[in-house]
Amino acid sequence: MWKRSKGSGRKVCKRSKIPGVVITQNIVSIPEGKSVPDFKCKLNPVNVQEGKSAVFKALVIGEPKPEVTWKRVRGSILDKEKYQMKYDDSTGEYLLEIRAVTCADADTYKCIAVNEYGKAICSVALNLTDGKLHICRTFLASGTDFCSLKRTYIKKISTKQSRTCFKLNKLDFAVKLQEAITEEKDTALFECVLTQPLPKITWMSKGTVLEDSEKYQISVSEHQMIHRLLITDCSDQDKGVYSAVAGSASSNAALDVEADLEAAGKKKTGGAGIDLEEVVKQQQIKNQEEMEKILEAIKAKHDTGELTEQKTLSTSRKEGQIISLTEPVKYSGSDMHDSNNNCNKFIWGLSDINAIICENAELTCKLSKEDCEGVWFRDGEKIITGDTFIISKEGAIHKLLIMNCQEEHSGKYRFEADNRKTEAVVNVKDPPRFEPEDLNAFTEPLRIKVGHNAVFKLNFLGFEPIKIKWYREGEELHDDASSTRIDKSASHSRLLLSRCQRRDSGEIKIRLKNEHGTAEAITQLIVLDKPTTPLGPAEITLSSATCIEFKWRPPKDDGGSPVMNYIMERQQIGRNTWKKLGEIPGVPFYRDTDVDRGRKYCYRIRALTSEGVSEVMETEDLQAGILAFPSAPAPPKVVSAFDDCINLSWTAPSNTGGSQIIGYMVEKRKKGSNLWTGVNASMEPIKEKKCAVKDVVAGMEYEFRVLAVNLSGPGEFSNPCDFVFARDPKMRPKFTTKKMKTFVVVRAGNTVRVTINFEASPPPDIMWLKDNGPVSKRVTVSNSDGASQMLIPSSERSDSGIYSILVRNLAGQETFSTEVRVTDDPKPPGPVEIEENVPGTVQVTWQPSPDEKLDDRLHYTISKLDSTKHTWITVADRLFNNKFTVCNIMPGREYHFRVYAKNDMGVSTPSESPTWALSLTLPNREERDLRCAPDFIVPLKLHAAPKGYECYMSCAVTGNPKPRITWYRDHVNLNTNTNYYISNTCGVCSMLILSVGSKDVGKYTVTAENALGRSECSTMLSVRGKG
Repeated sequence: MWKRSKGSGRKVCKRSKIPGVVITQNIVSIPEGKSVPDFKCKLNPVNVQEGKSAVFKALVIGEPKPEVTWKRVRGSILDKEKYQMKYDDSTGEYLLEIRAVTCADADTYKCIAVNEYGKAICSVALNLTDGKLHICRTFLASGTDFCSLKRTYIKKISTKQSRTCFKLNKLDFAVKLQEAITEEKDTALFECVLTQPLPKITWMSKGTVLEDSEKYQISVSEHQMIHRLLITDCSDQDKGVYSAVAGSASSNAALDVEADLEAAGKKKTGGAGIDLEEVVKQQQIKNQEEMEKILEAIKAKHDTGELTEQKTLSTSRKEGQIISLTEPVKYSGSDMHDSNNNCNKFIWGLSDINAIICENAELTCKLSKEDCEGVWFRDGEKIITGDTFIISKEGAIHKLLIMNCQEEHSGKYRFEADNRKTEAVVNVKDPPRFEPEDLNAFTEPLRIKVGHNAVFKLNFLGFEPIKIKWYREGEELHDDASSTRIDKSASHSRLLLSRCQRRDSGEIKIRLKNEHGTAEAITQLIVLDKPTTPLGPAEITLSSATCIEFKWRPPKDDGGSPVMNYIMERQQIGRNTWKKLGEIPGVPFYRDTDVDRGRKYCYRIRALTSEGVSEVMETEDLQAGILAFPSAPAPPKVVSAFDDCINLSWTAPSNTGGSQIIGYMVEKRKKGSNLWTGVNASMEPIKEKKCAVKDVVAGMEYEFRVLAVNLSGPGEFSNPCDFVFARDPKMRPKFTTKKMKTFVVVRAGNTVRVTINFEASPPPDIMWLKDNGPVSKRVTVSNSDGASQMLIPSSERSDSGIYSILVRNLAGQETFSTEVRVTDDPKPPGPVEIEENVPGTVQVTWQPSPDEKLDDRLHYTISKLDSTKHTWITVADRLFNNKFTVCNIMPGREYHFRVYAKNDMGVSTPSESPTWALSLTLPNREERDLRCAPDFIVPLKLHAAPKGYECYMSCAVTGNPKPRITWYRDHVNLNTNTNYYISNTCGVCSMLILSVGSKDVGKYTVTAENALGRSECSTMLSVRGKG
């Protein structure tokens, strides 16, 4: 993008590879080896606590070496003691150090690098971390809002002054940014809600701080808790992550811009998607409760005598914000009424509002009790219901509606109830606005012819003075005696664009602004002109002896009106006259069938719209084709052959004759005949390179040939293919049923149905067998093309067996077998008896089930119940006899047994045994003396340890009572020597020498002694390598 500034010639604004860096190039062409300044990396935001130092670092490149300076957006950095700019020779970094940071230093800082070829600017934010903020005992009454209170009355804990402190909640986001999706040229909205009021937050994108402008419209609610960023005229460059920074808290969300949301399958999203005002009310209630807790704590301190300087903290009319501190007063029940939970109090108070003149405004508040009446006041005067004010009450919510607001309705409003009161300020504003009829007329697009004047006029209302600006395609318009004139008055504005050209078409916008707000209106200017010349060159799509087809491109600019027709003229090369071909519809394509073979032609084309005719476009010489027939294709190939159809395919001829192939002709001939007959009609060429010949006789042999047809006519026939029989191909039978069942169980009396699908060619013979013999007459077999079914309508047990299907044809045979079991629910076994033959076991016997002889797959299951466990346990399954021996029978317990009969259909009811019990006889116990004298069961071993290494000795000893262990070296007691680590764990006696020396050589003895005796064990220790 080019911009011109006073006295500097042309400047070029470039985008650096580093996000957030803006480069301005002073000249168009830079000498070789020179460069404009740039940053090596993005500057990082600094978060610092109040009172500490902050340091920004920048790495700058450029030839010649740039000069680097620092600035801040709001304020100056002239104080050299506080702001120190340095350069580090070792790292090449430019530094800005800010000492003793305060709230006033929180700002956006810019690093500017300049040389003779341009400059580069990079912005970075300095944020103060809140830490733990406290309300101090010593208050001053100089603030009027929450932010000034934080600066004036809120101190850090680290301050050494003696004071009473109460904690406030940390500033954070109650509602964070949400992802936004929008369409090009549309707007995108980001919204967030803070937990505490803040007049301004920092909006950032791609490392750059965003300022309020036409592109980025930043706004904040009256209560300073809802912050919004509106991005207008979105484009692909606006994609990315956007951040909202409030103190040390931040929130990020992405913006996605699509060219067409419907084509991308997405919907437009933006904003928070919830009622933010309701969220603010809930947050303000939380803040109010927090302040109530602080007030209660202050009163408690006062009651205990800890507060010597009595000062009162009051709450704002802005729902929970702290705005000021009063002079010393005495605490009383009325001052601290919120501490009494039984008293009526405000859930939320009145909020300051900005009302629009001639519109309605509403004030609301909520008490904790519903059975309470209140009184409304304006500037100290009581308000009564009338034409201007309407007072209403809905439960605990009290409302005041101001009808048709006027300037005199501005003032301080108060609501009192039960000796409580809340106040708010109403400001009646008069922002710029348009009458709906005038606005609708203005937004209608204005169409004028080229060279004519365009006039835009719009009436408006609003508080004066009103700033008026006109824009065309986003660029502001100014008075220009030659082409632009802007008239402004107190009630309307007029824009005159003289002698408009086609390039003047676009968006026209008027923007009004006064101290109460802004308003915009947008319309479109369309300057109509004749179209530009159609675009060439002409592209031939078909050229034959009888036809020329060609196409071209429509005009680059249709002049604001669609192309209705094209005017065509033709000249035969060699002649001087042009023949008018007339007008054709507005499609850039023409087919000329009135041509001579081999002649060349030239065409003139003009575009026609409602505004006129374009200049002429003349084509190059286009030649009509000559009669050229295609060559013969290759012999056709037989893809498949059946009794009633033969499928053929072929390839296109190698020579198409210079024109398009429009189809093929196929002929057939029986073997032994000289007559070729057509497969398709002569006037209906086959479009594809394949054909299904159905006019054949099963068992006969045929040969086929094919020719190609182009615009000149039919070509030569191909050589015939080999003879082929019209019959189905041989295929061995193959079963196609998936997951064929090899075992089928059917309840007696139900239907047995077995279906088998198969493929075979020629059709096969099918035979069903039962147990390798013919099936009974009760079995019905149904055969069809590719399937066979065996059916028994009402089955009996005698129908059980193995059924087989045999499918056989000339190509082979295939067989499959499945076992069919016809049965019923089993009957229970007979009586159960129990007998003990071997101690610890019992033999369970039972009478067989009546179904045992009818079902060879019937078997038995035994379950056991132990009187000590109360659960049935299966002890045997799949028993094909009538007895079973159960082991692990314990004396003194009762046992019950159940026997079940099972088959493929299910389980019978059980047959239960009588109770079995065996009395428990305990043997007589004899008292034994377990005491014994000590005895070494593992003696000490001989040891030879290297000098300086560890030596570990161990042995094992038994004895009852536990013997006392004593270690000796050459008859010297070692138990009290700290140079030896001695232990006795569960009879394992051990001793560790950490570093063996010559002094440790000798005889080692272990003695074990108790009341019944004494035992000892000895060994020798030698040292290798002793000096």
